[in-house]
Amino acid sequence: MSGLQNFVQLQVSDGTTMQAYTSIPTQGKSPFPGLILFQEAFGVNHHIRKLADRFADEGYLVIAPELFHRSGPAGVEIDYTDFPAAMPHMQALTVDGMEADIQAAWNWLSNNSQVESGQIVATGYCLGGRVSFLANTLLPFKAVASYYGAGIAPDLI
Repeated sequence: MSGLQNFVQLQVSDGTTMQAYTSIPTQGKSPFPGLILFQEAFGVNHHIRKLADRFADEGYLVIAPELFHRSGPAGVEIDYTDFPAAMPHMQALTVDGMEADIQAAWNWLSNNSQVESGQIVATGYCLGGRVSFLANTLLPFKAVASYYGAGIAPDLI
């Protein structure tokens, strides 16, 4: 079983548009807790979408924002064997841009009537671990988990 999947377009405060993958539980009754799932260095690929669906199967309404929207087209996916291809996208990320993306995903969940107020969590892997760490410094998440976060700057700790 998988959640109801969809892609949405989010307006970001810097004037950009960011695509995000969403997965909504098919079991249970809304409102659901919300979850922002931050991608690895390889984009919102099959693996991240599958994780989003698994979290939806556990009862979370999930959004996985595409953090590379400023450096590539919507749907950027990089093969796990080609890390050098991810580098230009990762190097193009800025703290200001990531903060704006985090806020856009948060706003989408917060304004969604299917999401329970005050019940938004976040997690991320690799690059997404760094972004989830940053997210926890910005907004009142119920919980945040950063898995093998890469590039967490000492001045943010």
